[in-house]
Amino acid sequence: MTDSHTRRSAARNQDIKHFLTNQRARVDPQLYGFSPLNRRVPGLRREEVAQLAAVSVSWYTWLEQGRDISISLAAVQRIGKVLQLSAAAQQYLETLIFGNAHPQPLHQELPAEVMAMVDALDPHPAFVRRANMDIVYWNRAAQSLIVDWSTLACEDRNTLKLMFLSDAYRTRIHDWEQAARQTLSAFRASYAASNQPQAFETVIADLLARSDAFRTLWNYHDVSKMGSGNKTIIDIAGRPNAFTYTLLQIAQTPGMHVVFYLARDTP
Repeated sequence: MTDSHTRRSAARNQDIKHFLTNQRARVDPQLYGFSPLNRRVPGLRREEVAQLAAVSVSWYTWLEQGRDISISLAAVQRIGKVLQLSAAAQQYLETLIFGNAHPQPLHQELPAEVMAMVDALDPHPAFVRRANMDIVYWNRAAQSLIVDWSTLACEDRNTLKLMFLSDAYRTRIHDWEQAARQTLSAFRASYAASNQPQAFETVIADLLARSDAFRTLWNYHDVSKMGSGNKTIIDIAGRPNAFTYTLLQIAQTPGMHVVFYLARDTP
């Protein structure tokens, strides 16, 4: 076993540990008829999760401690049900434990026809993003209405880095904390699904070193998938600009998406 594989396995076990601990703390014991009194920490106890999921306390404790143990999919699904996991969070947990049967590589080359399509979407903002949120290409509308990626160092042309490292961008995002948490939770889900974890770990290491806010939110272990949603961006005149956004998978380059913004009327 290589050193990199050993490190990756250890990191995966730590992710399982922290994810389960955080999710367990979020569950109201009263949902299952347990008293909320006399608890040192919020949420369910380990033995209560084990009881509800029909697994042994020792086995669940070892799983939550990040040990290498034999695990069945059915047991993991029962645990997810007890912890009230969303579909995205359940998939994330299963990917952490079992790996991804259909990993998405991070391709380097962007087809010319995709670039032409993104350009043609102008005056609507659009850009191309890798699974680790590196920005590969953008049109003029995205450059003027969202951010001028050309002014950033190549290594900082990343949605997650922009969210946490750019004070100027932060002031332009309505409800920044919610937007940051959504972006981070989508990044975490893509990280678990990728077969090129080093591309994500480079981003994580940089942000851990440079952003206190990232360090705080990273420890929440939120997980979600980003397919579409709403975002409000404040322009330089202080006016809110409301958009809906959609992510489109590029079939010939798995792991890359076109992100398309459509202006919408504010209420």
